[in-house]
Amino acid sequence: MNIKVSEAAKLMGKSEQFVRIQLQRGLLPIGCAKQNANGKYSYYISPKLFEEYTGIKIDTKKENTKATNFENSL
Repeated sequence: MNIKVSEAAKLMGKSEQFVRIQLQRGLLPIGCAKQNANGKYSYYISPKLFEEYTGIKIDTKKENTKATNFENSL
């Protein structure tokens, strides 16, 4: 499963551009950015790494990524 850049940005309270640039530079340890021969990037954001880095729980059982509230799950 992959978290979309737009969803990660929303959950983190950051812009999509922030997430993309940080992944491209290797400064955001939640996934990676790969550049193809045409210069375009594709992004992979790991649900596990995202949860570990942000503390935001991701519901991986649903097709659409959804954050769950830690307090409600205790």
